[in-house]
Amino acid sequence: MALTLALLGAGAVVLYLGAEAAVRGAAGLSRTQRIPAFALGALLFGVDLEGLGAALVAAGRGQTEIAAGESFGTILFLFSLALGAALLLSRTPVPSPSPAMVALPALPVIACAVAITDRYVARVEGLLLVVIYVGYVVMVVMRGDAPGELEETPAKGRPLGQGMLTVGGLVLVFVGATLLVAGGGRLVDLTALSAGFIGVAVVGILVSLDEVLLEVIPIRRGEPELATGNLFGTLAAFTTGVPGLAALVRPLFLDGVAAAAFLGVALLYFVVGTVFLVRGRAGRLLGATVLIIYAVWLAMASQA
Repeated sequence: MALTLALLGAGAVVLYLGAEAAVRGAAGLSRTQRIPAFALGALLFGVDLEGLGAALVAAGRGQTEIAAGESFGTILFLFSLALGAALLLSRTPVPSPSPAMVALPALPVIACAVAITDRYVARVEGLLLVVIYVGYVVMVVMRGDAPGELEETPAKGRPLGQGMLTVGGLVLVFVGATLLVAGGGRLVDLTALSAGFIGVAVVGILVSLDEVLLEVIPIRRGEPELATGNLFGTLAAFTTGVPGLAALVRPLFLDGVAAAAFLGVALLYFVVGTVFLVRGRAGRLLGATVLIIYAVWLAMASQA
């Protein structure tokens, strides 16, 4: 058990450091293009690097239940603990993105629901999910009314240095993902918990710890567009792009907990999206609500 905990802890640390380095480098490159803040959050932060790495490594090792569970667990963590903490700590209500950007992830969510109906995602279905995510990216890029613009101040550092920082961070991400999935696999063997629950509640949380920072810090600093872009961009990426790529590595099988995690994702998206569309902002009440939903789901899933 000591080795298992050491692998999980070391993997989480390496993943966090690698993701921070990669995000910092890629952000420096993206800022020179003056990408709107929401688009930056959706496309740069939305593809959670350590989550993607963990899903791909798990699929490559044949632990497809963990890969699927981790994909949906990442979204559960982001829409509940990360968003809830950010809203509770926010000085003022968080303004909604444009209605189109709130509603657009519904297409990836529906596509994912169709793909996992039989609790199996074949390579062909995985390819279709990746194509749908590419379509989402195109729509976000084409939207000229995405709220918020990046500051016009040039990013510090030369492009070559930023590129090397990004590549180095990605290397650390995959090293950390390997350690984390190895620990998760050992935990499956040592406990009576299902692989899907390990993927959702353990690996999914560990690889998403930086999401708390990516939600809390922008909101506290008065840049909510980065946080909401990360929120909805991650939803699209981890219902289509990430499980799609994982299925291309090896077809995915979902156990009951992973399937239940997707239902939790759909419920949280419905609640959060409805509040943003109806009220045009979100505050502490929504933050407390999503935390309660996650706590109830976690209690029920642990008994499955």
